[in-house]
Amino acid sequence: MARQSTHEDEKAAAALHEDALADVLRRLPPRSLAAARSVCKAWRAAVDGRALLLLHPVRGVFVNYVDHDRPHLFARPSPPSAVPGIDDLLDFIPKEYRRWWSVLDHCNGLLLCDMEWPSRFIVCNPATRQWALVPQRAGAKQGDHEGAYLVFDPAVSPHYEVVLIPVVPEKPPPPDRRKVDEERRALLREQEKDAEFCLDWFFSLPDGAVTANNDNVEETHQAHQIQQLPSVEEPDDDPCRLMEWPPVPWTLQVFSSRTGQWEEKAFVREDEPAGIVQDMRLDPPSKSLFHGPRQWYAVYLQGALYVHCRGSFVARISFTDDKYRVIKAPANIEYAKLYVGRLENRVCFGITHECQLRVWTLNESYGKMEWVMKCQDDLMHCAKHVGENSREMHGAWIVKEEDTVPKESSEWDSDNDDIFEVNDKVDAEFYVNQFDILGFHQYKEVVFLVGHFGVVAYHLDTSKVQYLGNARPECYYLSHSNGVYESFVYDRRSC
Repeated sequence: MARQSTHEDEKAAAALHEDALADVLRRLPPRSLAAARSVCKAWRAAVDGRALLLLHPVRGVFVNYVDHDRPHLFARPSPPSAVPGIDDLLDFIPKEYRRWWSVLDHCNGLLLCDMEWPSRFIVCNPATRQWALVPQRAGAKQGDHEGAYLVFDPAVSPHYEVVLIPVVPEKPPPPDRRKVDEERRALLREQEKDAEFCLDWFFSLPDGAVTANNDNVEETHQAHQIQQLPSVEEPDDDPCRLMEWPPVPWTLQVFSSRTGQWEEKAFVREDEPAGIVQDMRLDPPSKSLFHGPRQWYAVYLQGALYVHCRGSFVARISFTDDKYRVIKAPANIEYAKLYVGRLENRVCFGITHECQLRVWTLNESYGKMEWVMKCQDDLMHCAKHVGENSREMHGAWIVKEEDTVPKESSEWDSDNDDIFEVNDKVDAEFYVNQFDILGFHQYKEVVFLVGHFGVVAYHLDTSKVQYLGNARPECYYLSHSNGVYESFVYDRRSC
């Protein structure tokens, strides 16, 4: 018995030592933590066992609003004493770059913002208040890329990259018929110079075609002769329609903060293409005139950028071996908002359509790429409850604005805060509020949903629902077109 007690004491002492070590290590910034992980097996076990390189507090959600000149952070308010402080309003960016702007992407604590679309970007860190202006790309013009994305891993390098995804080649506009007719008439006049006089065209006219208007007769004559001419050479109206997409190699424009320059980077395809260009065009372009998103979502994870692309596929672009792979999307419903993100340490794909939530995670075991259904649930009752009771519901999260005064701690208890019960009875005549995905919690199985600015956190494993608050800024003018364009879950991490 004494021997067993001694053994248990040794285990307890070891666990206490590991807890103390983990408590010290978690205070290190990511790069130092990654270096500490390689010191010895005990330190590696402490880092990996408690996922210290992954666990960073979710600070809130950056939201771009339809027809609004700036993004806002929707979050639980931070007290003035919070360390490190977060500049919710991004006021550290000079005002000349904040006339009409939005967030394009988020990656491991950094934001990519567009200031003068499509050629002026800013990369910033709201935690450290550092920012950098990305130099303009030579020859950049509107519509020459489908989306701009950020690649950054502070555990590997302090440098980041901005990646532009090329557009699917569009069908060329039809030739100018007036120009073609003018060329054919010019050819006609050249032939008439040596032609003998002939009235065959006159006697071939149908009854009633001859009028007193000589101009009409002349036009009829010219039209008849033009029809007899050989057609003028015209270029191929769609030379790209049968081209494989994405092509091989797939050349992307990439900006590196290490070199401070834009460069072309070629990626070799693994496996099959998504299809041909004319098939890709059947999928509507990502940029919506109304409730977006204006570019598809992406996530960077373990050295690869996963980008949702036009044509209903996700491109896995590896920056470790300069290869890419096409992964067919698990769903593609027209007019539905699709979201590609990170759920814990996995790539996930989410969709809401008519209050039906579906979430898949990507299984990459043994080189295979397949989507596994994680959750499928009917959220109609939840959407109805939020729609009916949003005025009476009070969540702890707010939209930070100039005159907002923090009232309480920024720490969110995702297991207990603001839980509400949903009535299962649905009135068919009541207008059901539609839910859209705001984003995924990177470290918990939680999806953030918004319905007419009312935001909830939905737990995929327990179906528990938490009301977070109203995400509408007070400075946002009232209009029938109000809504959310894009949204990005922001995790606080020091780089």
